[in-house]
Amino acid sequence: MNTRTFFVCPAPPCPNGKLHLGHIGGVYLLTDLFVRFQRMRGHRAYHVTGADEHGTYMVVKARKLGRPIDEVAQLHIDEIMDCLRAMHIEPDVFIRTTDATHKQNSLKIFRELEAAGYIDVRDGHQLYCENCDEFVADSLAVGLCPACDASTDSNLCENCGLAQQHSKLRAPVHTSCGKPLSLRPIEQAVFDIPRMAAMLDDAIKGSEWDQTIQRKARAWLRDELRPLPMSRIFDRGVTLEAPAKIAGQTLMTWFEGLWCFETGIRLQCARDEVNYDTVMRDPDTRLLFFMGQDNRFYYTIGVTGSLLARGYPLPANHSIQDFYKLEGEKFSTSRDHALWADEVSRQVDPSVLRYALARIAKPFGTNNNDFQIGELIRSASHILAWESALRRDSLHSANVDGSGLTPAHDDIVQRYITAMDQVRFWNALDLIDEYFVATGFGTSPETWRPVHVSVFLSMLHPVMPVLAERYGNVFFGENWTPALGANATLLATPPRATAEFPPFGMPIADSFIRQYQSRFQRAVDAA
Repeated sequence: MNTRTFFVCPAPPCPNGKLHLGHIGGVYLLTDLFVRFQRMRGHRAYHVTGADEHGTYMVVKARKLGRPIDEVAQLHIDEIMDCLRAMHIEPDVFIRTTDATHKQNSLKIFRELEAAGYIDVRDGHQLYCENCDEFVADSLAVGLCPACDASTDSNLCENCGLAQQHSKLRAPVHTSCGKPLSLRPIEQAVFDIPRMAAMLDDAIKGSEWDQTIQRKARAWLRDELRPLPMSRIFDRGVTLEAPAKIAGQTLMTWFEGLWCFETGIRLQCARDEVNYDTVMRDPDTRLLFFMGQDNRFYYTIGVTGSLLARGYPLPANHSIQDFYKLEGEKFSTSRDHALWADEVSRQVDPSVLRYALARIAKPFGTNNNDFQIGELIRSASHILAWESALRRDSLHSANVDGSGLTPAHDDIVQRYITAMDQVRFWNALDLIDEYFVATGFGTSPETWRPVHVSVFLSMLHPVMPVLAERYGNVFFGENWTPALGANATLLATPPRATAEFPPFGMPIADSFIRQYQSRFQRAVDAA
């Protein structure tokens, strides 16, 4: 097996608040699972993300608080990192889009696209507030989507995924003053996607992307193809000095903000003392993006197009999740319908939360990602059942079954590997259950099966690393490392110790359940 390099890049959060469990579960946890899995397989895997500080959400939040934008950004970046750490998630590279290095890299990408003939300056329109005497963009303007009639900002409809055009947004108003907006003609840079449409369509068609994701991207190329605006009149962001016609405009954050992945990969390559172009064009390098449904269009069309146009390979895959719900309703900060990762992890063990959130992941488009207290309770109980079986077996080590995996067991492991490689986490978690049943843990407490135990803990490791390492170290010593391959067959010794620490899957506290029910006004059966 060749050693591969994986750059795994979740969409950069906007630092206008903390991360709730919907953010964690749909994007950053799944990134962490994939990175840990690939490292366990012996590959180089890097978690690369950042903070999108140039988005209009930052302007809205700062105006609301009456504080400087950069001060608000720093506050929330600290909170975001606290939320990630609370869930045992540690990015390898975290890029702030306000950093000079990122701004320079974004301009470099823009110039490369321009040199390749994919940037034009064309006539366009931008929304303008006569009352406030300013051009507005993105979340500073809201209206009705011309495609689905849902409320949307002026950039992207979260309901149907349509990339908005200012000239077609219906009934637009300014979020700052609530007044209707007018249209003013401007010149702006555009990404000439039509020029590369055939190449992009062929690449997507031949990719390993999920079929639903492929269909949506190719449908846009077929039915809605148009150049994508890349610049606007807005005083925050990466400022363009050329072409002269648009000097002073800033790059759209849907390009510049997402390009933090490239800034981060370049930084990691510099750390490793390897050449960026060489690594990115290596057939053993894989680039993957993880995101919620609202980021799908600009990653699959805009970011992918900006890679192909400069001669880089297509992203190997995209992990896209529908918006996570909380008891049937979309997570909402404005309605206080949210659970914050740093707060909940102090009341529920992060290993249990990680497993429960991972179980919610579904194929994109099923729209069935619902966090429920009943499922959290069942997740804790499920984990406790695993732990109880492992503990029973470890108490009686008179008989040691030192055999390796049977073909049937190995088949489950190989299907697990395939599912994880293809970012089908729901299938991988089902295969962990299948493996547990097939090995008969807890049914023969007089026999210790070290290989079976080690492989089971290894399958758990990406989703619950702290739990897996704790049991692995107790049973096999501090040098235990998760492995799904042949080296696990060397572990033909009795357990070194029994697990004397409290189980991770302890029942969810009644106080948390009552608080949860009261806050979200749900009659949930906690039994």
